[in-house]
Amino acid sequence: MGANEHSSVDDQSLRLRQIIDSAPALIHTARPDGYLDFFNQGWLNFVGQPLEKLLGWEWTSYIHPEDVEAFVQKWRESIATGEGFEGAARVQRADGEYRWMLHHKLALRGDNGRIVKWHGSSIDIESRTRAEEELRKSTRELQRSEFYLAEAQRLGQIGSWVFDPAGGFDYWSRELFHIYGLDPEKRAPTLEEYLARVHPHDREFMASLINRMLAESLGCDVTKRIVRPDGELRHIRCVGAPVVENGALKRIVGSAIDVTEHEILSQELRRREAYLAEAQRLSHTGSFGWTPDTGEIVWSEETYCIFEYDPTEKVTFDTIIERVHPDDRALVLEIVERASTSGGAIDCEYRLLFADGRVKHLHVLAKPLQNVCDSLEFSGAVIDITEAKQAEEQIRRNERELRTLVEAIPAYLGTALPDGSVDFISQSWLDYTGLSREQAMGWGWGSTIHPDDVDRVVANWQAGLAAGAPVEHELRCRRADGTYHWFLYRSYPLRDDGGNVVKWYGTITNIDALKDTESVLQTREHQLLGIIDTIPSMLWSISPTGEPTHLSKRLLEYFGAPFEEFVNRGWVSFIHPDDREETVKAFFRAMDTGKSYSAINRLLRADGEYRWHHTRGEPLQDPQGKIIQWYGLSIDIDERKRAEDHLRDTRNKLSKASQIATVAELSASIAHQLNQPLMAVLGNAQAAKRWLAANPPNLTETNASIERILRDIRSADETMQRIRALFKRESFEKREANIPDIMREAVRLMHEDPNKRAVLIDCHFDAHLPTVSVDPIQIQQVFINLILNAVEAMEGGQVPPLVKVRAALTDQNEMLVQVIDNGPGVEDTEKIFDPFVTTKESGMGIGLAVSRSIIEAHDGRLWAENNPHGGATFSIALPLSFIGGE
Repeated sequence: MGANEHSSVDDQSLRLRQIIDSAPALIHTARPDGYLDFFNQGWLNFVGQPLEKLLGWEWTSYIHPEDVEAFVQKWRESIATGEGFEGAARVQRADGEYRWMLHHKLALRGDNGRIVKWHGSSIDIESRTRAEEELRKSTRELQRSEFYLAEAQRLGQIGSWVFDPAGGFDYWSRELFHIYGLDPEKRAPTLEEYLARVHPHDREFMASLINRMLAESLGCDVTKRIVRPDGELRHIRCVGAPVVENGALKRIVGSAIDVTEHEILSQELRRREAYLAEAQRLSHTGSFGWTPDTGEIVWSEETYCIFEYDPTEKVTFDTIIERVHPDDRALVLEIVERASTSGGAIDCEYRLLFADGRVKHLHVLAKPLQNVCDSLEFSGAVIDITEAKQAEEQIRRNERELRTLVEAIPAYLGTALPDGSVDFISQSWLDYTGLSREQAMGWGWGSTIHPDDVDRVVANWQAGLAAGAPVEHELRCRRADGTYHWFLYRSYPLRDDGGNVVKWYGTITNIDALKDTESVLQTREHQLLGIIDTIPSMLWSISPTGEPTHLSKRLLEYFGAPFEEFVNRGWVSFIHPDDREETVKAFFRAMDTGKSYSAINRLLRADGEYRWHHTRGEPLQDPQGKIIQWYGLSIDIDERKRAEDHLRDTRNKLSKASQIATVAELSASIAHQLNQPLMAVLGNAQAAKRWLAANPPNLTETNASIERILRDIRSADETMQRIRALFKRESFEKREANIPDIMREAVRLMHEDPNKRAVLIDCHFDAHLPTVSVDPIQIQQVFINLILNAVEAMEGGQVPPLVKVRAALTDQNEMLVQVIDNGPGVEDTEKIFDPFVTTKESGMGIGLAVSRSIIEAHDGRLWAENNPHGGATFSIALPLSFIGGE
């Protein structure tokens, strides 16, 4: 390099050095190991030291002691890693002041990538640092204020909000999100989303309120209910204030306070106040407060009701005294004066007198309290005891009446202690025995008992005391004149809640006349039993529920069983098995209805023979119509039944003969009645034949003969109509009758025929059927005829014969009686009722015609129907007009 080149380089270095020294930044360099080997003039001027004081690591002595360690450590780490360095530290200026400097160091590398130099600069950032510190301090203060605000909102459950009329909610505080149960990381809700969280019952009101606030630039202070997303109900008080600029609403700023707990407590307080008010109302107890120094009086609502003052009026001491009964006023004033001066408690009763003359009794209780001003104050209760007073008076009246009644009733009353000693006895007993009250107390009453009764009475009384059970016995007691009379003594224990006897209450009733009557009755009873045993019938009596109470000697001898055995075996066991069902039905029907009992059955005699008896029973009723006993007798009708059976057989034979004679006579009558018109028909027919055979035929005469034939045929028909009318001209007498009883008798008569006993007849009648106004004999003949037809219709069949008999009421208010068989049925269900129509070889065809005539004469109906599965049903319906009461 030439001289010029060296000169040029030196000039450039000089100019570069001048530029570096004049730079506003403090510039320095360092070797690769961090040894500082150059500082520009700006550095030297800043610290006020020569270059040699700063080379190497000496420069660190000018760094603030609080910053040097961290700064040097960071510089060494940068040397080790070869990465650039940036750090702030305070450096001591020439005047001794430390100023914040921002230091930068960059590595200069050679072609091989190794560091050959470090270049650095330092900039005075004291003003910026102070500004940043002030900013950080303000920021920290703001953050602290925000934290305090947020914490205060969280603790107070208060959220804040800003509402922009143009865009809805502009801001929600974090706590407000928590109050509504929403995510605070999301945006504030829209108006629609906000209203969706409002309780449905409050939603319409809140929407209307918001519209009014926006339209009229209003604020708000309202408590509403919201429903959180999890379904929880909360009460929120919302307070808002409008921000108006130049007459226009810019925003509404407000807060929301969760007042759920306060609202719950308020509701609970209101409920308890309501409970207290109701309790006071129900118990007629009012409360009050009274401060004698100021005269201030505070009354509860019930107190106003008790005194009958208007709750809106102010109560004074004078208005209270106004209501006090004049007779009690002086007492009340004295008590009030003493309490107000001495501070003692108040406990008194007095009366109120109203303008309409009504009187109330009050019980006042008050206790003195010391208030914060150390002045005397009373808190108390006013109890309306009018009803209690009236009840007490009523009790006293009742007690007087009871004492009068005790002395007036025709019995002697007394009470005894749990050990049996007498502590009270009525005056009437003292008058009877001539004892003084002192003599009768304790066990002194025992001296009046007849010596023969003492041991028995005392033993019975002591047994009752030991068991705590009622005591009852008869005894003789001595009257004041020395005579003895019979008495009935009854005593009952009074027990406490624990079951312990605390008192005995007893009555002593004179039964001397009753004893005489019993003696007479016993004599009469023996006489009556003797008469009963001589009556040639078996007599009995039973209780209203059917238990035997007496059986005559003749009856017990007939059955060959003592009374106890008869009761244990049961009366049904002595009845023939074939008669038991009907007998039991008749018995219980009489028990249920209270009507007379009647049954014909066979009873087992002691020798094993069954004999027919007719048993009847009648109820004995008290004046109120209640049955108190049943009396009855059983009459042996075996001989009569045998005679009836013989007579019935004779009557059946006679009936058959009569039927044959009737048929013969009827046939002769019919032949006689029909002979003449039939002969005329024959003659006219022959004449017509001759007129037709003439040549030419004489049609005129032929027609005349035919007309005469028709006339004679009509005459024969009229004759038959008259004969048929014979079946409908029988007269009869109707009376109230029990259809099931008539049916049972018909079935019994049917079974008396030896040829018909094997046929099973099933009877079923509805309970409590009414009686019917009929001619029982004719109706029974109809039933017998229908049952007989049913039995004969099944003879020779393939299935066992079965006849069902039914009786019931229909919806048309008719009595319906049916006879049902399982025979072959009938060919023509209507024609079979015509006279002389029969399906039996030996039948006359008259029975069903006569039966229908009898039923129709009773304004009833008789018809036949074939059953779906074989057999026929004959039905009888009697109308309501013939149905009587039970």
